[in-house]
Amino acid sequence: MERREIEIFLTVGEELHFGRSAERLHVSVAMVSKTVQKLERSVGAALFERTSRRVAFTAIGRRLFEEVKPAYQELLDAFARAVASGRGVDGVLRVGFLGTATAQFVMRAAELLQTRHPGCEVRLHESRFGDGTAVLRDDVIDVLLVDTFAVPVSTLAPGHSAGPVLFREAPLLAVSARHPLARREAVDVGELARYEVLRPQAPVRPAARTSAPEQVAGGPALGQAARRAAPGGAELLFAPAPAHSSLAPGRAPGSRGVARSTEFGSIQELWALVGGGHGVYPVPSHARVYDARPDVAFVPLKGAPAYAWHLVWLSAAENNRIRAFSEAACDYVAAHPDPLTGSA
Repeated sequence: MERREIEIFLTVGEELHFGRSAERLHVSVAMVSKTVQKLERSVGAALFERTSRRVAFTAIGRRLFEEVKPAYQELLDAFARAVASGRGVDGVLRVGFLGTATAQFVMRAAELLQTRHPGCEVRLHESRFGDGTAVLRDDVIDVLLVDTFAVPVSTLAPGHSAGPVLFREAPLLAVSARHPLARREAVDVGELARYEVLRPQAPVRPAARTSAPEQVAGGPALGQAARRAAPGGAELLFAPAPAHSSLAPGRAPGSRGVARSTEFGSIQELWALVGGGHGVYPVPSHARVYDARPDVAFVPLKGAPAYAWHLVWLSAAENNRIRAFSEAACDYVAAHPDPLTGSA
């Protein structure tokens, strides 16, 4: 049965009159009659008893009506809910972030969104370094705040959309307070080949759904495509140290040797490894304020690309809530020169 045939059958069943049914549906009486006859041929039995004075259900017709009507209404309701979700702003929006400062930015953007759309509820989700856009594909969140160093727009997998750059931050190098580099005024990105640079853990996902390294932010090498896309010699950030160096220049005095390519899964693991002298790691400038601790020093990193933050979402899942949140985030940035602190 096609949708129009179902509508005609149910309307005739409610009106028990071909003329009134035709008026309700804005079709001719002949079309109503032909449609009912077609359905009866498909069923192989009469659905209505028709005389010049009345229309009544047959037993088969009544049973079909009672079974089809609620099922059809459920389909209509489901479609209406989908339309409301796609076109409306009311409902739940799940927003992902990474780090303390970006969480505060997301919260402020969410507050602005909710002043405009009180029916929209924003739920925050803290991502791990290695998750990348997997949390979008796995339907954990709807939209993710990331930086173009970890997830360059040019390397996004097909089916992803990115909003405009919201704000930028200068790169710093996080090192142990006991590290020789901690006493430097700045470090050139080309020097990092001599030191052990920590790496985010790749996400643990089912084998059938695991993405290629280029599509997972923070994979074992940030993805070859991501490193090629990074300007300013940033491809050296994750280059291995020379085999003969034994990492001596990169060790803080008194630190214990660890296996190469030490990985971390969370921010706290990162700071523990850096503070313990087990490696260095490039970070955005807000880390100096929001992640300050006595065993970690932050040194300006020259020649590395800036951290440019933007929102990412699945193209097929884009809806008015995502668009409204992106607009609120842009408006908040326009009104606050320092969006991470909220300074106007």
